Amino acid sequence: MLSERESHRRQSFCWDIPLFWLLLSVLLLVAACVPPAAQPTQATSTPPVSPLIPGSNRTLAENRWRLVEIQFHGEDVKFDSLAPVYFTFWGDGHLGYRTTDCNATSFTIVTENERHYRLTPNISTAMSCSEIQYSQSSGIHRAVMATTEYEMEGNQLVLFGDGVRITLEIDNPK
Repeated sequence: MLSERESHRRQSFCWDIPLFWLLLSVLLLVAACVPPAAQPTQATSTPPVSPLIPGSNRTLAENRWRLVEIQFHGEDVKFDSLAPVYFTFWGDGHLGYRTTDCNATSFTIVTENERHYRLTPNISTAMSCSEIQYSQSSGIHRAVMATTEYEMEGNQLVLFGDGVRITLEIDNPK
């Protein structure tokens, strides 16, 4: 026979299990009846078109641009181990550059307003790059990311921003 203590413990245990399931069921029912918090919605508007986006400036998309010079924080950025470096603008709002045998990088152009943009990096390859090529490619990448505006000067395109100036020149294959 069971002692009085063991009997009481078994009865208590038997009551604890149904009580647990009852409390869990009530908790789930209450949670199911509470509507989820609505996420705030943002006003939908058409972002302004940056002049850098080739859809608004056909000259950008219709030409291949060769890198001529980069000034970044008062210093020349070297790219001689990668030269020539070609920039391309796509009509869907992307900018990319490629080197002869080492690297290709692309960016998405994000419109800030009609005069300013910022770039977000997309993909980058670094196949068969030497240490110097990788270093110079990184310098180009940092400078390009720092640009926020542009201007056309004849057959040259200048990308610039705070402490950066990148000069590109039309260089289409013949």
